Amino acid sequence: MYELKNHMEVAARNALQDYLRRTAVPCACERCQADILALALNRLPARYSVSLRGEILTSFESQGTTDQAKIMAEIVQASGQVANNPSHN
Repeated sequence: MYELKNHMEVAARNALQDYLRRTAVPCACERCQADILALALNRLPARYSVSLRGEILTSFESQGTTDQAKIMAEIVQASGQVANNPSHN
């Protein structure tokens, strides 16, 4: 069976980690990170691949400046939402 890989998720995870290293957020627990990632990914287009060739092409496409800026903008917006309404006390 082929393994599906969503490269947008990989790029968003990397962007989230970069954002958390550079920005002080009210809470960076696992739950808040997962909430931020889920909110951002729901607003970003999925980029799936099943082959090595597709993985290389999709990965290359998602590394463009425009895509990176869009991903980071969604991470920042989602982080604000989670900070204003965390899933925990």
